[in-house]
Amino acid sequence: MTISIPPISQRLVDDQGLADYIWYEKFKALQTLDVTKSNVTKTIQSHLGTTYTFDLNDAGCLCMFNNALAITVTVPPNSSVAFPIGTQIEVAQTGAGKVTFAQGAGVTIFSVAGNKALSAQYGGCWLAIPV
Repeated sequence: MTISIPPISQRLVDDQGLADYIWYEKFKALQTLDVTKSNVTKTIQSHLGTTYTFDLNDAGCLCMFNNALAITVTVPPNSSVAFPIGTQIEVAQTGAGKVTFAQGAGVTIFSVAGNKALSAQYGGCWLAIPV
């Protein structure tokens, strides 16, 4: 991605004929940014089966589920897998098989409208362990 900053002589002019110097000052700093990459990298965990239970190796990762059949992913209780508070797991459904989340014993999954499945192939979400 290329961001071009107009020279000072080509600054924007608003509807009252006033030059918009604020625009120029805000965006000239972008000349030094590399907007083609992120400084955040994640380990990708690929899962091909039809069942999976998260484990500590998934913490902070992107878990990609790829299967033509439905996939059930279990969020285990803290007594089985003690994820640190604040752990996040990103999830992506890369295959046609719908990813559905199952609650381990004592686990409650909070989601919009109580949804416990990804909507379609290439859908995604993230899980956070708040407490």
